[in-house]
Amino acid sequence: MPMNPESELYERIRSKKMLYGCGVESLHPATTELAGMVGFDLVWGDLEHGAGSPNQVETFCIAAKAGGALPIIRISFTDRTHIMRALEAGARLVAVPMVETPEMAREIVEYGKYKPVGNRGFAGSTRGVRYGFTDPITSMAWANQETHLFPQIETAQALRRCAEIIGVEGISGAVIGPADLSISLGKPLKFDDPEVVAAVAEAIRITRSLGKIPILVSSHPALVRAAVEAGVQGLVCAGERPSLKAVWTQALKDIQVVVSKSKVG
Repeated sequence: MPMNPESELYERIRSKKMLYGCGVESLHPATTELAGMVGFDLVWGDLEHGAGSPNQVETFCIAAKAGGALPIIRISFTDRTHIMRALEAGARLVAVPMVETPEMAREIVEYGKYKPVGNRGFAGSTRGVRYGFTDPITSMAWANQETHLFPQIETAQALRRCAEIIGVEGISGAVIGPADLSISLGKPLKFDDPEVVAAVAEAIRITRSLGKIPILVSSHPALVRAAVEAGVQGLVCAGERPSLKAVWTQALKDIQVVVSKSKVG
């Protein structure tokens, strides 16, 4: 299994310019595969706020690959166990919430990258190293190339130290979470507020200036426009539950109109 000269994530960005992502809160494999088949490049599994368990992550990652997408897992906490489990299950991107210092970023790398970049523990037959089909040294080099660590910039403190956090060796980029960032700025969920828009754009510009990948989790028009102008390279812009809610609500209204215009009973 020859190694690619460049990771799949970078290859996709180079060819597509913008990657689009969809959240699958249930981690259900069929829905995950469907998201990839629809055309989403990233499928987002949330272990911070979602009800999914770590045991579902491996199936989620397999389904994302089957659909043609890269799986991104947001873990619930910055520690060795959460990072290791996501990577060993096959997550290609790992998002870590509430990172506010470069020390936290270095800890993520320590657990998430093999030497010489970090100090990730080795297991030779997990999905995270392609089940050991290559020799261990090649497997570790492949994993260091093809798995990506993304601190989330979602507080005023993180924004102030964004360059220090994202500049840590082994960090691939930043996930910008505008909801918590707006709350931290004292403008809760006011996504049209100029200060919130400017903060999101600043985080993206800083990330790009370091030669790294900014991903925004939002579909809000004002934020998306500012993000695109600032150089964002990934947008997680849809979610399983919001999409179902919107479609089901409209379907119910539509059928009720048909029924109301028909003879009943």
